[in-house]
Amino acid sequence: MEVFIRRFTNFLQAIAAIWLILVALTIFTEVCFRNFGIFLGADQIVMNSVPGIVFLQVPFAIATGSMLRTTLIFGLVRTSFRQAINAVCYLLGFLLFLGISVGGWSDMIIGWEIKEYQGIGAIEFPVYLIRTVIIFASLVVCLIYTNMFLKAIFGKDNTPLAQGD
Repeated sequence: MEVFIRRFTNFLQAIAAIWLILVALTIFTEVCFRNFGIFLGADQIVMNSVPGIVFLQVPFAIATGSMLRTTLIFGLVRTSFRQAINAVCYLLGFLLFLGISVGGWSDMIIGWEIKEYQGIGAIEFPVYLIRTVIIFASLVVCLIYTNMFLKAIFGKDNTPLAQGD
């Protein structure tokens, strides 16, 4: 399971990186050709791409343990309590992303039904695709947090400081 999660989150990270490069090239192109009256709608593309890029990177950050965390209290307690703190945090993370998934599900479905777009004029950006990316990535994060929670419960948590000094 661990290998699958690592490979899949690396794949999502790669998609996010490629998407980010395409957004940067769009901005660059629009700036270069602005004087010629060519408008690519970079503002619409950037505004709608940022949530998708971020949500594609979140599973990788969580799975690799590179999310921001403080160890102020964590470093002062025994190993068993550290694993309990991690288990509670993983459960809360699971519930947060489950809430995002459940809360956005109906909007995603409606977006697909009506082919929801945002923007007027030069470009209309498909919002339903971004909603789908957010829901999908949130469900992937729920899977990751479930795996991490089970490891913490069974004492196999390998996050920094979880096994002691």
